[in-house]
Amino acid sequence: MEPPGNATAADKADAVETRHRAVLRKFIVRARRVEEHSLAADKERLLAWARGTVTLKFEPQSGNSTMTWDLPEEESLDSLAARCRPFLLQGDPVYHGKVTNALGFFLRLAPDELRNYLREIRESWRPLDPGDRETIGYESRTGSISQALGDLVTDKELAYAWLYGDLVHADDNGEERLHGHDIDARFQAGALLITNVAVKAISTLNLARAAQSQNYLTLEDSVFTERVVARPKREVRVEKFATAPVGTPPAEIEAALDGVVPRPDSSKD
Repeated sequence: MEPPGNATAADKADAVETRHRAVLRKFIVRARRVEEHSLAADKERLLAWARGTVTLKFEPQSGNSTMTWDLPEEESLDSLAARCRPFLLQGDPVYHGKVTNALGFFLRLAPDELRNYLREIRESWRPLDPGDRETIGYESRTGSISQALGDLVTDKELAYAWLYGDLVHADDNGEERLHGHDIDARFQAGALLITNVAVKAISTLNLARAAQSQNYLTLEDSVFTERVVARPKREVRVEKFATAPVGTPPAEIEAALDGVVPRPDSSKD
């Protein structure tokens, strides 16, 4: 919320700083959840997926050639996509543009090294937005040997068709426009998009860590250290418990736990 019109310049500056701090707190927690994901454990493999690494094999005897992509397991990518998706949504508090703007606020007096790194990160995020015209890495046309190829489709169109047509919603994924690009093709592009988002999120997180360590960003240490991933088993120490017949009013159960005997209702006979 912005300060009222008669607020001082100092009040307005404080409000801006407070807003940017809130963005970065939320981002750091979310980005650390990406960093903790199983697909991010092997950084080299994550980078290979983000580069869209492909293997081309040619068989001289048969004259056949094949292209092979090493992709993540679908269920694992589904969960990584859930953790990464908020960075791509302009209305989300951790949308990458808001995060880099917040970092820019705190790094405005930082050395060139940090500010240049921020500029590179900001530029690297933009091609991942659905509205940006750049591809992430490739364009594709497909069709049968005997028929004309379909329209040229960008990897980003395929990736968002997977994200919103196959994964998150049941949106029309543009089958007619995507002509022949089946779920495997859409998933391949989705893997390229999501692993790139994961790489950018971790890079941005590392910049926030550098800003914190050099005292340009002074957030609570707990933001960087608190546990951000739920345990697969939950155990709670029980000090008291009570049992009661089905239908017992909650107030009576709470009174029993508190060691209080409920007073009889005088309105009853």
